[in-house]
Amino acid sequence: MQIPRIDPKNAYGLVDKVVGLGKEIVGTLTNRDRLSQAGQVQQDKGTERIKAVKAQVEADGHEAKATAATRAQKSAQNSKEKVSS
Repeated sequence: MQIPRIDPKNAYGLVDKVVGLGKEIVGTLTNRDRLSQAGQVQQDKGTERIKAVKAQVEADGHEAKATAATRAQKSAQNSKEKVSS
């Protein structure tokens, strides 16, 4: 089993969500609305980063499928040309 590599830049979304939640909790407990709001904004930022990473992974998967289909098409074309000759 191969352990997947994690790009540290991809972990920033999760870090933003955790740190933002901490800020929100501290802001709520200390009755500091600005800190609480800053925490919510940071959580939103983390959510968007995570969505971007998921979209990139999906796009990479589609690109890999397209590459495989192109190879299969070329292989089939080469086989067809050999049979015709």
